[in-house]
Amino acid sequence: MTVQEKQLTVEEFWQLFEGKPYELVHGEVMEIMPGVYNHGVTANLIGTILRNFIDRLKLGQIVGAETGFQLSKKTLRAPDAAFISNEKLKTITDQDKYLPFAPDLAVEVVSKHDTADEVQDKVNLYLAAGTSLVWLLYANLEQVVVHRADRTSKTISRDGILEGEDLLPGLVIRVSDLFPPQSE
Repeated sequence: MTVQEKQLTVEEFWQLFEGKPYELVHGEVMEIMPGVYNHGVTANLIGTILRNFIDRLKLGQIVGAETGFQLSKKTLRAPDAAFISNEKLKTITDQDKYLPFAPDLAVEVVSKHDTADEVQDKVNLYLAAGTSLVWLLYANLEQVVVHRADRTSKTISRDGILEGEDLLPGLVIRVSDLFPPQSE
């Protein structure tokens, strides 16, 4: 849901909406709705798996939802989980502000209320801003769609393996480990 008339820049957005549950998308302020159980559990599972891998190899940092990344002059998004390389971490000048770059890896847990157009727009924004990998986790379908910087993609089902590819070599995750057990 859009909450203002005039298109804003990221700087204007920050001055007006700092600390509030909104994202800026193409200059429009969008309200962020709280996630449901499956969404929260799935985001936590992938964040924990990534953190364990990243910390062990000291590759950078994993951040959770609500961490804002400036993807363009008029877009600030907050993925459900993200990886930031050590190289990018060195460029942060203000730790109390949004990050002025795209994450190396953006992870989005797709809600049943997200439209295909909204999801594709997120992917396009991340990739255009320099994100190497975007992982879309579909909890209800128990599958992951991987989008790469070269604009190729692949879908991995519940019984498949998700890999860190060139960005996070050696990272191997069973897709079934990313989703909460289904209720009986």
